Amino acid sequence: MLLTSCNSTESFSSDMLMSSEYTVDEKLLSVGSTKIMTDLPTPYYNGEEFLERITDEIEKAEDYILIMTFLGSSSPELEPFYSTLIKKAQEGVDVYMVIDGISSFDMTESKFVMTPLDFLKDGGVHLLQYSPLTATHLIAPQNLIQREHRKMFVIDGEVAVIGGMNINYISMGSKEKNQRDSMYVFNSPTLAKELTDEFVSIWNSTSVDKIDRSSFADKDGREGKYPSYLFNQGPGGVTKVADMYSALINSAEDEILFVAFVPMLDDAMLSALKRAKDRGVEITAILSVEPRNLSGVLYKIDELREAVTTLYYAPSDAGRSLPLLHEKLMIVDSRYTVIGSTNFNYRSMTLSNELSLVIDSYEFALFSKEHFYDRVDDGSEAISYEDAVKLQKDGSLLTYVFVYYGG
Repeated sequence: MLLTSCNSTESFSSDMLMSSEYTVDEKLLSVGSTKIMTDLPTPYYNGEEFLERITDEIEKAEDYILIMTFLGSSSPELEPFYSTLIKKAQEGVDVYMVIDGISSFDMTESKFVMTPLDFLKDGGVHLLQYSPLTATHLIAPQNLIQREHRKMFVIDGEVAVIGGMNINYISMGSKEKNQRDSMYVFNSPTLAKELTDEFVSIWNSTSVDKIDRSSFADKDGREGKYPSYLFNQGPGGVTKVADMYSALINSAEDEILFVAFVPMLDDAMLSALKRAKDRGVEITAILSVEPRNLSGVLYKIDELREAVTTLYYAPSDAGRSLPLLHEKLMIVDSRYTVIGSTNFNYRSMTLSNELSLVIDSYEFALFSKEHFYDRVDDGSEAISYEDAVKLQKDGSLLTYVFVYYGG
């Protein structure tokens, strides 16, 4: 806790971000977002389908491939994907991949079948572990707390991909058991350029083998139609995803929909939701949690239920086999849609490197709302405040503290 004392979510009570005198655009720009124009992405909500698409895009690569993921490992179903990466590297394509240093400690179902990715190095892929769990890092334990949670691909300066799927068995390789998640594929040189900048920055800040940004050519291309705001929360940066959520929640006028994966919220986050609810904003959330973290989330589930208008619980098994809902999504006023890697919880706001994009598009927001309610219909159960009070009794303070900082 002492190590995290320099991190906070105080922006949720920022006078400027709570003010009605500023537009959402002005607020998002004031907190350091990068405004770009994009076309709408192609969403993938099925890991098997996304794996097929991204493998095809990698097969078409001619210049470079940049990949960043939180959990990266192989399994029989993922071998064709990694074989394609090696094949492209041996053809002369520059292939760089950053995985978080805890990938080998993956505690999802992937742990039963996963293979570490060291074999990629022998195939010509440049592989970097971010902050591996080594004795050396124990000298500066704060580096072990800050994790690389971003998921992204950049291919030839044109294809840019962000979302929540890891590159492991449970996200893409287990077919019918895949977690319910999302990835978004853009054909956007502007977004690709920004992601490439950040990739080179994180690589050079972590590796002794430096790379030259000019080695990764940007592509010329027309700007897209829709204003989008990129929040890239990384080491040394000034952009914070907490500012993004604060600007949107404090500006909401009608409706907020969001998927809450392991929603460990501090008082500032809860207060922002309550203020919006008191203004008459309808707030609908889908609660999703890993079974091993459940007692921690239940410890204060009554506070979460009080802060929203409607709360649904999406269990991993609701009368039929339903994989974990791992998606990250927020829709505000049927206009602004937040996609990317960020969970709506304290850890993502303060203790992880995260990547989120706010898309200003009524068309995309309405499409995403339909998808949100598909998730509601997919086995979710409504929780009343009385239900939440009963469930809170099954909570665990010890698990709550662990999940709050470590989940």
